Amino acid sequence: MRAFKIFALLFATLALVAAGCTTRPAPQATPTATSLATPTATPTPAAPPTHLRVWLPPSLAPDASPHAADLLNTRLQAFAAAHNITIEVRVKPLNGPAAMLTTLNATRTVAPDAVPDIVLMPRTLLEAAAVKGLAFPLPEAAFTTPLSADDWFPYAQHLATLQGVTYGVPFAGDAFGLVYHPKAFPEPPKTWEAWLQAPQAWVLPLGDPQAYALLALYRAAGGAWEDKTGRPSLDKDTLAAVLTLLQEAQSKHLLSNALLEITDDHMLWARYQGEAQALLLTRISHLLPGPDPRRMAPIPAGENGKPVAFSDGLLWALTTPDPNRQTLAVALLADLGTPDFVAQWTEAAGYLPPRQSALEKWENPEHRALVKGILPVLQPAPPPEVLTVLGPLVHQAAAQVLTGKQSPASAAQWAVSTLNGQGGG
Repeated sequence: MRAFKIFALLFATLALVAAGCTTRPAPQATPTATSLATPTATPTPAAPPTHLRVWLPPSLAPDASPHAADLLNTRLQAFAAAHNITIEVRVKPLNGPAAMLTTLNATRTVAPDAVPDIVLMPRTLLEAAAVKGLAFPLPEAAFTTPLSADDWFPYAQHLATLQGVTYGVPFAGDAFGLVYHPKAFPEPPKTWEAWLQAPQAWVLPLGDPQAYALLALYRAAGGAWEDKTGRPSLDKDTLAAVLTLLQEAQSKHLLSNALLEITDDHMLWARYQGEAQALLLTRISHLLPGPDPRRMAPIPAGENGKPVAFSDGLLWALTTPDPNRQTLAVALLADLGTPDFVAQWTEAAGYLPPRQSALEKWENPEHRALVKGILPVLQPAPPPEVLTVLGPLVHQAAAQVLTGKQSPASAAQWAVSTLNGQGGG
């Protein structure tokens, strides 16, 4: 989930670009399938392409960072001039009737000449695009350094691959963890016990129907969300421990039921960003590029778990089925992925760089230290199927406990029984 934010100026100034901006909707996960589709390439056109089409998510459209917009503008202009082409950029919403994947699928069918060549999308959409055959596996030429190289952070390597196949070029990362003020906490809490003893209020989006933050607590308690066959699964005792934690925090007046109205991270930050002393479960991109003095730590661990922070990010995907256009599109992907450019852009935009060489080029030493502190504990966020299947059950169980309608044990039992009744677990 300030959330992904950047490019109003880009579309106002880019002479090579035709742009359309929309208000950023709250991202929603897309269910995955059991296997990836194999896109079918069209015959190679006789003439070389004279233009490329680029789609961006609306989270990059607002006028939050003119400098980052200028950087991308300049980069696209330089590539277009070097290859004697034009580049058309459009913004597509992630959800709704004109959602990015919906439009991409329809365009492939009814207007193949208008299909974008590359698309910047979150991991959840990249996974869905690969399953539907809307994104193509990437050749090594799309990377300035092989994705297997140690220069790439492990979180970025995970985001880029699906079932062992590379479908995305990591461009911008994010982390979900515990945001705190160093004056209130010289050392942030590392365990649930220490967290409950802290006098500062807890802030997390308890109204999120996909229960992203609650699943982070579940993971920090050592909970697994998939069984041996890969199906969504819940451990009753671990979920009961999470619900008990929430109940205890509520009894200590650390957790307000008003948080049941907060449905996503963007709503949370808009309402509570001024609570400097609070302990927030949110994204590190809200703190960058600064000058927010707060820091991020892993989410404290339960008795049988470890501290955890989730990783997420935006990746470039190859979406044209035209082999002739793919060659030029791959060259653009490589150009946008050079360490120097990624370093400049991510620092200006306020995202995690996907590789070590880019982070080392950041000019702000405090921001470098902030990022380096969270990188070792980053682990993959819940996959789309977990969010869509388990999220609503965990969300409802938490609401039942916090409104006094069920005990933690009975609410956990209800969630597990309901999941099993749906064929999960």
